[in-house]
Amino acid sequence: MFLHALLEPLGREALARTTLLINHVLSAEPEATRRLQGQAGRSIALAWRAWPGMLPPPPQPLWCITPAGLLELDEEALADVAGSTAPEATLTVTLDAGELAGWLLAGAPGRPPMDIRGDAALATEVSWLAENLRWDLEDDLARLIGDAPAHQLARFGRSLTEGLRSFLQRVRPPGRSA
Repeated sequence: MFLHALLEPLGREALARTTLLINHVLSAEPEATRRLQGQAGRSIALAWRAWPGMLPPPPQPLWCITPAGLLELDEEALADVAGSTAPEATLTVTLDAGELAGWLLAGAPGRPPMDIRGDAALATEVSWLAENLRWDLEDDLARLIGDAPAHQLARFGRSLTEGLRSFLQRVRPPGRSA
């Protein structure tokens, strides 16, 4: 209980930062915001499945789609659920913690593993976003620190990821996949 009370504010701040990152990625792709503009006023909830029991449960956010085609975190809905069940939404995206970790360790190829349930029109748009949006971290770093240093950091990150992936493949118990 003490750990949950300590980590809850951190989770809320991480969620606010995640919302900013999602909006950054959305706004970098005009087609993404155009598609979401047609869904203004609808909402998207995030739910987690198979979350590791040793970790406190993450917040289950509810985002409202703005007329600009961006997401706005519904702080009131977040406060209401306080880590219980996913709030009522037009669409619910469910992520399996283990599958998502495996996807990230594999280099995030293709569409993230997710279950999308709810409004068919909004589900179509969210599916398109999941399949087509990519965050160009190296490009964003280049704007801050220049092309050459950004390229070097990105190369280092790819090497680190590959090393971690290789290590996990060697220590993974037989019969288990990422």
